[in-house]
Amino acid sequence: MKMLKQYFAMLIGAAVIGLYPLAPAIADVTELNVLGPDRSFPRVSRAYPDMDATFVREGTPRTVAQVRRVAIGSTKLQLVKAVGQPVSAYRDGSWNFNVSFRLPQGNRLICQYRVYFDADDKVAGTVWRRPQCQNIVLGKVN
Repeated sequence: MKMLKQYFAMLIGAAVIGLYPLAPAIADVTELNVLGPDRSFPRVSRAYPDMDATFVREGTPRTVAQVRRVAIGSTKLQLVKAVGQPVSAYRDGSWNFNVSFRLPQGNRLICQYRVYFDADDKVAGTVWRRPQCQNIVLGKVN
């Protein structure tokens, strides 16, 4: 119940500031785990060495199995349960997530993941910004 309340608060807040239109957009992506570095993902960079942690992208820790639960036709609530809360919403109605995968060496890889919705607010397609992230989810890791 708490997650549902948070979801609606995020949705209403985004609509109020104009990031997410009240009427859903039809996605231009209709597949899962597409590579799309040109999809206007937000950029975070540290221009100076003395910049603190607020300039570092954080990700929601997830396993590959959790992310693979996202399917065409998933509801927004199912999506949030699988990959966590979105970090932003776009004018076209798509959501942006920062997903953190644990790597075999003990490091973490932060991946930007954009999800598009159909007219019924169901998942219509997903896009990864980086090929490394796409490869992890598709099982193409060497």
